[in-house]
Amino acid sequence: MIHLIKRGGNYGWSVMEGSHPFQLHRKRGPTPIVPPIVEHPHSEFRSIIGGFVYHGSRLKELRGAYIYGDHETGKIWGLRYDGTKVTWNQELAQSTVKIVAFGEDREGELYVVPLSGEIFRLEPAPPAMINTRLPSRLSETGLFTSVKDHQPAPGLIPYSVNSPLWSDNAHKDRYLALPGDAQIEFNPYESWDFPDGTVMVKTFSLDRQVGDPSSRRRVETRLLTRQQGQWHGYTYLWNDSQTDAELVQATGTDRTFPIRDANVSGGEHQQSWHYPSRAECMVCHSRAAKFVLGLSTPQLNKDHDYGGVVANQLQTLEHLGLFSSRLVLPPDQYRRLADPYDQSAPLDERARSYLHSNCSHCHVTDGGGNARMQLRYPTPVVEMNTLNVRPQHENFGVAEARLIAAGDPKRSILYERISRLGPGRMPPLSSSVVDARGQELFRDWIKQLKTKPDIVKESGR
Repeated sequence: MIHLIKRGGNYGWSVMEGSHPFQLHRKRGPTPIVPPIVEHPHSEFRSIIGGFVYHGSRLKELRGAYIYGDHETGKIWGLRYDGTKVTWNQELAQSTVKIVAFGEDREGELYVVPLSGEIFRLEPAPPAMINTRLPSRLSETGLFTSVKDHQPAPGLIPYSVNSPLWSDNAHKDRYLALPGDAQIEFNPYESWDFPDGTVMVKTFSLDRQVGDPSSRRRVETRLLTRQQGQWHGYTYLWNDSQTDAELVQATGTDRTFPIRDANVSGGEHQQSWHYPSRAECMVCHSRAAKFVLGLSTPQLNKDHDYGGVVANQLQTLEHLGLFSSRLVLPPDQYRRLADPYDQSAPLDERARSYLHSNCSHCHVTDGGGNARMQLRYPTPVVEMNTLNVRPQHENFGVAEARLIAAGDPKRSILYERISRLGPGRMPPLSSSVVDARGQELFRDWIKQLKTKPDIVKESGR
């Protein structure tokens, strides 16, 4: 949000975040809360960096406009304010840098400082850059030899993960592509490091009739690409004939699909599907998560069927020469997440693997918001800062609520959040269906946790 600052103004933090409730239990100031003059949803911005009113002469069309940017997406915007209201507000530029500050010289010209330390200035884009566009169709990307048959091009390497992100009953096909002879920097504990030009591909498909794989239709293909040292996400929407997919606009979009279901009245329900904006892609693919979520040792340390040949993925990637160094240990000595839905696996490992893949990209140190939880897989339950800890935000009317009330799912806000839809749902993005098996998993896990004295302190949501 952007505020017009006046002496003595009460801008609501941290009772409010802009015009949205944040920590309503905290004491309000003595004066009314002043709303922002501009707010950006996370579909557009992640972290606003201000900003100066431009008084230079090089960009005459921007004189008198307040210029600001977004740390996460690198976008630069401008607004005009006439003293009572905003009269103009639009995007001016898309950069690939992580903006940390703006500056101006004595002539009023603006400069942009990114996290990497250089100094940039705004320039009118030449026509060649203005006309440069991403391929508008999936078939134009070169990633598939046959888009209709979903046949990947040579060089795309299929992979699978141990603990998948919940995606509303969607089936997923995943691929990795590296440029030329580039290699991956292997990390035994966290996400790996990838070279510029890397592309990760994930296609989502829904069964249009519950329980019938022959009714499966592709709905979305997402790309995560590394360009000039930064990660960017794009998504393509499949057409009804399943012959191609169209690039979704930067702001994202939504569709609804009919699903035949004998278990509901009328034999059919409507399933909403959210195609994320390019800013929303980076909500989960955050710096705290090293941007890449699925491609890590604990996730890929499993066997994969490469079309009749089944092999461990770590050994396969090493065999292909894709790691910059050889594996020091055999795969069975590296960490491995559990499949949350595999009831033969230990209950605690299943629950913590689910939290890792669905929640830990935000709920870790510097993961976003004011979360203080530590939900990465290696973290012991007693160190997650959740066990018998009072929720800092909404308690949804639950008496004596705790983030996790040991032995009592009904008092556990974690269980409440994964069980609900709409405001307060977790995970909050691109999900409109409750994970029934996930509910059962956490109900059973919380029930068996040992009761401990209340810590009674505030924590993350």
